[in-house]
Parts: sequence; C-alpha cells; structure tokens
Amino acid sequence: MYLPPLLRILCKTALIFLFLPLPLFCPSGAGAAEDSKARNLQGISGFQLVVEKPTEDALQAGVTEEAVKNQVGAIFKAYLPQVVLDAKEGPSLYVRVLLYKRKSDNLFYGMINVAVDRPVIVLSPPGDFPAFSQVWENSMVFSGGDPLLSTYGILSRLLNLLVEDFKKANR
Repeated sequence: MYLPPLLRILCKTALIFLFLPLPLFCPSGAGAAEDSKARNLQGISGFQLVVEKPTEDALQAGVTEEAVKNQVGAIFKAYLPQVVLDAKEGPSLYVRVLLYKRKSDNLFYGMINVAVDRPVIVLSPPGDFPAFSQVWENSMVFSGGDPLLSTYGILSRLLNLLVEDFKKANR
C-alpha cells in the first residue's frame, strides 16, 4: 500500500508518541519516585524532635505537645529503637497538629504534618551559611466527631509511613 511521505512520517511519529508514555505510568516508575524519597533518610542515626504547639482547639480537645512527643517516642521505640529522638544537632523531625472545632456543631477538622529536615550549607558569594532542607514530608487532612482518636490515629499512620521509608533507606 502506498502512503505519501508526509503521511508515513506522521504515522511513525504517532506510533512513537503512543508507546513513549508507557514507562511513565508503569508501577515500577512510581516506586522509583518513592525510593528516592526514602533514600533521603539514609544514614540518619538520630533526630531533633520538634513538635509545634497545637492550636487552641487542639489543646482544649486534649492534644498536647507532650502527648504528641510521647506517641512519636513510643512508635520509634517500637519500630526504630536504634534512632534517638533527642539529638542536639543533625536532622530534625518536625510534627505539626492543626485542629479546629466548627462553631455550628460538635465536629472537628484538622491537618497533621510530619516532616524531616536535614542540615545543609548554602553556598553564597557573600559567605556560606547553614540552613535546613526538607527531605521527607507527609500530611493528612481529616474531619470528624472524635478529635483525640482522629488526631492520634492519623499521626500514627504518618509516623508508620516515615518508619517504612526509613527502613527502606537503611537496609
């Protein structure tokens, strides 16, 4: 069958673009992005644990900095006992709990964020200076009627994701 040269080129190009995106949607491609996220946790022996002061509604519901620190400590003790949480320098593990009560009913909504920041040196013509770079982060938004159970359940999920990635990176 005879095809004009321009049509032949267009057909070949269409075939190339038809099969080119396949590796982008392949499950192994998605895993590579997650592995690079986990790889940023490699070689960490301890964290400076920083818990942001919870919102006023969170405090009234019973969510305190001390309780959050205790939960983080318990999960690390159970799953990563070799990692210390009171390091004086090095990477920081930052936990933020935002919880708000709706005024019209007895429902709460909130967001919990867990992040790992590593120290870096920023090279600058006026002079190099230390800074932090976020290397791992995960957040969840939620709502419901039981603020305490929801907050600590979601914090537990986020910390378990961190533990999984930490273990991947440090096999």
